[in-house]
Amino acid sequence: MSQSKQNVLRGLHIQTKNSQGKYISVIKGKIFDVSVDLRKNSKTHGKYFSCILSEKNAKSIYIPEGFAHGFYTLGKDNIVIYSCTKYRNKSSEKSIIYNDKDLNINWPIKNKKIIISKKDLNAFTFLDFSKKNEK
Repeated sequence: MSQSKQNVLRGLHIQTKNSQGKYISVIKGKIFDVSVDLRKNSKTHGKYFSCILSEKNAKSIYIPEGFAHGFYTLGKDNIVIYSCTKYRNKSSEKSIIYNDKDLNINWPIKNKKIIISKKDLNAFTFLDFSKKNEK
């Protein structure tokens, strides 16, 4: 579970070992949710999917293993619930920068001051992440 006020951006997060599938729901507030396909042999590698999840629309989303995940909070107070297929492995957590030019995600943040962690601000670019995680 995570709790965030308005204009918080989290992600894009992935675990490189013990990759997790995630079922995401919003029980309070509203978020712009994003997932990015990082699976090397996928036809949609490097593509993203976005949607609005809120307490009002009662939608949830499943994000498969091998995808990075992030969201931007649109509501005043927001509570997001994660149900994961595997336990968190903090030592394998990585971040890809939310505004990576190669991903070209259309975040709804124009002219807004976002709140973002230092970890997420100092994240890998998509290209650097891909190079570091080649197998």
